[in-house]
Amino acid sequence: MTSVRTPVRPPISPRKHERRRRVRSDRRRRLPRIPQFPRPARRVLLLGLAAAVLLTGLVTWLLLFSSVLAVRAVEVTGSRGDNAAAVRSIAAVPAGLPLARLDTDAVSDRLRALPQVESVTVERSWPSTVRIEVVERAPVAVVDVDGVQWLIDRLGMLFAQVTEPPVGVPLLEVERAAADDRVTMAALEVVGALPAEVRSRMVAVSAESPDSVVLQLAGGRTIIWGSAEDSDRKASVLSGVFDRPGSTIDVSSPSAVVIR
Repeated sequence: MTSVRTPVRPPISPRKHERRRRVRSDRRRRLPRIPQFPRPARRVLLLGLAAAVLLTGLVTWLLLFSSVLAVRAVEVTGSRGDNAAAVRSIAAVPAGLPLARLDTDAVSDRLRALPQVESVTVERSWPSTVRIEVVERAPVAVVDVDGVQWLIDRLGMLFAQVTEPPVGVPLLEVERAAADDRVTMAALEVVGALPAEVRSRMVAVSAESPDSVVLQLAGGRTIIWGSAEDSDRKASVLSGVFDRPGSTIDVSSPSAVVIR
């Protein structure tokens, strides 16, 4: 009968044993220690986390789903009467909608589609109001397009039809009235630069090119303006000579004004 002999390991030397013990100790020292809280502290921590989650859910519900912070009023500034009513109608802000869910950009886009609106600002005013600030286009002149009279603003936008020109708004006579037409924009720039005393008497402004703007005043007086360049200086010179006699004032060269 053959017996199985178990190999006998040689004893570990004390020096080697000490080295292994040090390695194990260093490994344990390098492992991150998980903080151990006392049971009362752990209970407080869990309660705090639960309260934070509950509070977050409550705030989310209040902002996005509750009627507490919902739209109850729409305030419009910059427009009055029928225009203000039209702004509210086009804005289409749903009453009762949570204010946080209101798409202010969409409201602004709808209002910018109105021809008479130059710019618009839509803001939330907590807890329940939507504020709409409108800047309406101001007529600078009247343009005749195929027998129909249109109001045109300083930006060259035709924004409203009229049967009669408003008082103090002159007729604009150009070949093609449009925002991308250089002749139109030159004439409108001149009108905007005029002294108040001249603008109040003006009945028409005409131009065949950007350098040939001419103003017609009540009583038959004519002002040759030329280009829109240096308009501030021309306006200053015109104010100084406006009361002098003469049916025509030429300020196209402000350093050499001609009156005849």
